[in-house]
Amino acid sequence: MTKKAALVILLIAVGGLFALLAAAADQPLSAGDVTLLLLGGSPSPKIITLVRERGVSFKMNPDLAKKLHDAGASDDLIDALTDAGSKSHASSASPTSPPTAQGPVATPAPVSTAAPAVSPQASAPNASASSSQSADVNQKVAATLNKLTAPEATTAKPAAAKETKDLTDPSPDQIQKIIQEFAAKEKLFKEARDNYTYHQINKVEELGPGNEVEGVYEQEWDILFDDSGKRIERVTYAPADTLKKIILTEEDLTSFRNTQPFVLTTDELPEYEIKYLGHVKVDEITAYVFQVRPKEIQKGRQYFQGVVWVDDQDLQIVKSEGKPVPELHTRKGENLFPRFTTYREQIDGKYWFPTYTMADDTLYFSSGSVHIKEILRYTDYKQFKSKVRIVSATPTDQPSTTTTPATPQQ
Repeated sequence: MTKKAALVILLIAVGGLFALLAAAADQPLSAGDVTLLLLGGSPSPKIITLVRERGVSFKMNPDLAKKLHDAGASDDLIDALTDAGSKSHASSASPTSPPTAQGPVATPAPVSTAAPAVSPQASAPNASASSSQSADVNQKVAATLNKLTAPEATTAKPAAAKETKDLTDPSPDQIQKIIQEFAAKEKLFKEARDNYTYHQINKVEELGPGNEVEGVYEQEWDILFDDSGKRIERVTYAPADTLKKIILTEEDLTSFRNTQPFVLTTDELPEYEIKYLGHVKVDEITAYVFQVRPKEIQKGRQYFQGVVWVDDQDLQIVKSEGKPVPELHTRKGENLFPRFTTYREQIDGKYWFPTYTMADDTLYFSSGSVHIKEILRYTDYKQFKSKVRIVSATPTDQPSTTTTPATPQQ
């Protein structure tokens, strides 16, 4: 099926869904309903109003949050869905309530499998006449969402073969203790990483309508120490960039250095609002998941806003997904940032080091959109144990190049 044909079916399904929602205004929204509203072009504020009026039949989890982000959901909508899902989860604890999602799970079901907005067994007097239409529309919705929003086919194990490790949510008091403990561990990790040398590769690609590469920025750094023990940055590779529509700024370089390899220590903890999202399985480990967002934006500061996965044994961040904030919109130009995911690995058997960052996003400037792909790699971690004399290097607290605001080039 071509993309165009799939879109036609989607529009038909969305139209049917709106009709069903109107016919059963007392039914909570399913994850499939929310996704269809987003794909159908409904703005997030309108969906937030609907969520507050109707509630939801599911509980938010990190994978679903990413899926809805990709479908166009704003951070405010994700917050509203998280709050509504928590309320729904609390009320569903009654023994007479039908079973609903009991918190985040390791491998959430695709959005297309969510409960339909209107049950075929609805008891309203006028529901029987539309039950056949409801089933037809829901089948189309499920088929379309499965093609457009479901993740790539995986080799997921059957339920009986999954590991049986307890993924019970901790109590509120335990959650606060976990936050304090992982922030303390992150502070120790940051101090340890400051004693390591490593190589960092930064690459940004500007993509065309067919995802062909139209422009590239590349720069590689060695993070080292001079003979006085001061941490420095040496540019080892910097060909002329060929970007045509965007310009990298000092804020972008700050993100490369600090925000994308995000570390949340005890010192930064008071600056952020931390909300627990769930206890999940990620690859071969299990982790606590937290939403992180700055409490207040200070002028001249860059913050992280997104989600972090904290290993439930080592209590260190093993994965982060979000974006740098704030984005800047002034008369002089616009400075926008892509949404990224950073992965960490255990390098020394004790600490989890960032090793790979990837972003594939579209930046919506007032003059037009720009699709970019960004890859950062952190390699060759080595603990610094002796003095090394380095020349022609740049201190890491200073930009390595002169930059200008990130406005699209005319």
